Amino acid sequence: MLPETVLLISPIAQHAEFLREILTKLAPQVNLTQVSSLGGVEAAARQSSILLTVLYAGGETGMSPRSISKLKSLPKHPGPILVLLPPEEAAKVRTFLRGGADEFWLLPMDSIAFPPRLLVLMEWGRAALEEESFHEETPPRFSLGRLFPLRKLRCAVGRLVARQRLEGSGAGELKSVFAGKWQKIHRLGFGSFGEVWLVRRRGKGLQAVAKIPHTPKLNPQFFREAAILKRLSAHPSAVKLLEVLDEDQKAVIIEEYVDGCTLQQLLDEGMESTAKERAFLELLDFLAFAHGHKIIHRDLKPENIIITSAGNARLLDFGAAKDLTRKSTSSTIIGSRPYMAPEQISGKSEIGSDVWAMGVLLYTLATGLLPFFDDNEKNLMDMILECDPEPPRGIDPSIPEELEAIILKCLRKKPEDRYRNAGELRDAIQLALPGFGDGSSLPS
Repeated sequence: MLPETVLLISPIAQHAEFLREILTKLAPQVNLTQVSSLGGVEAAARQSSILLTVLYAGGETGMSPRSISKLKSLPKHPGPILVLLPPEEAAKVRTFLRGGADEFWLLPMDSIAFPPRLLVLMEWGRAALEEESFHEETPPRFSLGRLFPLRKLRCAVGRLVARQRLEGSGAGELKSVFAGKWQKIHRLGFGSFGEVWLVRRRGKGLQAVAKIPHTPKLNPQFFREAAILKRLSAHPSAVKLLEVLDEDQKAVIIEEYVDGCTLQQLLDEGMESTAKERAFLELLDFLAFAHGHKIIHRDLKPENIIITSAGNARLLDFGAAKDLTRKSTSSTIIGSRPYMAPEQISGKSEIGSDVWAMGVLLYTLATGLLPFFDDNEKNLMDMILECDPEPPRGIDPSIPEELEAIILKCLRKKPEDRYRNAGELRDAIQLALPGFGDGSSLPS
């Protein structure tokens, strides 16, 4: 077996020094091979298994999207290709991605956000090598098709159905097997970017969630989500990233399966005050951790929050999340409309946008209503931009004045007028309402 390596195509010594330092610390079994031009790539590929190629494409190197094509046409594929670009050349990003690059990074490389992204790409490259080996040894596999998602089932019934399918799935009932080791059980969701499946590890019975992009063009977005999950994994409430796989050149995220009911399901069925308060505090603690790492979720809503059988709150779906330490070339409007802050509607998400969404959630937990709602999307956005919410005590006078003040501060139109982050919001609640968590503040 050939040794694993990361291939760096760059004449700049500092790039090699930085990458070697990361690999020595986080992946000491992986070598770094540096070449100054495309000419040395083929020899490096013969001597090692390339997990990832890092290509510096600054103007003085003469590298172009055509260089990507040359790399991918080599007899031995050079793994996923990460393009490094100086900030002043950010306009070239889309051209390189369209040319076949798998991901990009605007320099400089940093010691916080860059290593997780590097590790995710290496993991995907390793999975691609394993997949190639698997296909060489295994006859073609055929999918038996897709199941339509089961919707609007009550939480308990949904769990029972999933369990029965898991326990009853024999070899003849499998929907498909991918990456040679994960069995699809049933589809959990389908969206504009990809589909989500409940899966089981063959031979081990481990349940997990597989997120599969519709096309390889969406791989960069999935790499970023995987890197964010890796960044947040130290927190006990984080959903754990298990691996990143290659399936037909698509980057598949395998993450921990969290069994439970969504917060929305529990609210629809009726939820005790204590449970609501504890769930909100747990969410705040995890979100404070994320904000401390410059990560914003951008799609906070009850449907993305799971309450486990033990009563613990877990935040799911980081597909819309953003790493603020990383320069972005996008101003896309992202989020769920009733929970979107005014600046999100303008495509300018920031930490205060999550604070706004938590204010919307707290308003709903307190009153049973959304602060802004209209079936017409334009009217709803106009309300968010221009209208003040009805004070919670106008709906339920039993709500403590201190809680109402906190909610209304979260819902101020300007981000700088809100709490700066989830940690500051948590501190404000604990100071103003020391008993928050025992059921004394939110009505049932």
